[in-house]
Amino acid sequence: MNKVVIFDMDGVIVDTEPVYREINEQLYKELGAEITLEEQFSFVGNGSRIIWTKIKSKANLEQSVEELMETSKNRKYEYLSKSDSKIIPIRGIEKLLSSLKNRGFNIAMASSSPKKNIEVILNRINLIEYFEYIVSGEDVENGKPNPDIFLKAAEKFNAKACDCTVVEDSNNGITGARAAGMKCVGFRNLNSGNQDLSKANIIVEAFDEVGINKIVEIASK
Repeated sequence: MNKVVIFDMDGVIVDTEPVYREINEQLYKELGAEITLEEQFSFVGNGSRIIWTKIKSKANLEQSVEELMETSKNRKYEYLSKSDSKIIPIRGIEKLLSSLKNRGFNIAMASSSPKKNIEVILNRINLIEYFEYIVSGEDVENGKPNPDIFLKAAEKFNAKACDCTVVEDSNNGITGARAAGMKCVGFRNLNSGNQDLSKANIIVEAFDEVGINKIVEIASK
């Protein structure tokens, strides 16, 4: 079977969005950039370059987009590397991954986060073994909501887009998945803000037995 399930990480595998907001708010304050909570929620799922291009323009920052991206990446990595960092897996995610693996699905990660951050998180929560390939925001030129990251993940398996199902918690991620021609599961995570998940094929509220069965069903089609 060459059916592929592609997962976003932040807000789907781990509940990092509240922590990232704290880190980002401190950085915005230091930079003198006034970014509202609504704007932060609109960034969820976006590639780093897209986010920092918007912030640089809005706040008229003197630093280059590359410098801002590097600072943000390092701040998050520094936090995630601490032994006492709050890295909380989404309830039921391991059961979902195990169910998919046992049924013969190929599993990949397509996250806007930097690869070293993805790897430190997946190792900390002991889930890295489930992912055959990891595609990060650094591996593509155009981040979400562009489809590039999902198409790259499909390429790894030599899979057709129609045989891929994406699990996402953000409007940006769902937009990218649909643009790639893939099926999409919208996962409702309140910590990701009031995201518009309407473009998803189905929406699940939890990775419980009902949610897992729905995901397996759509990914099998």
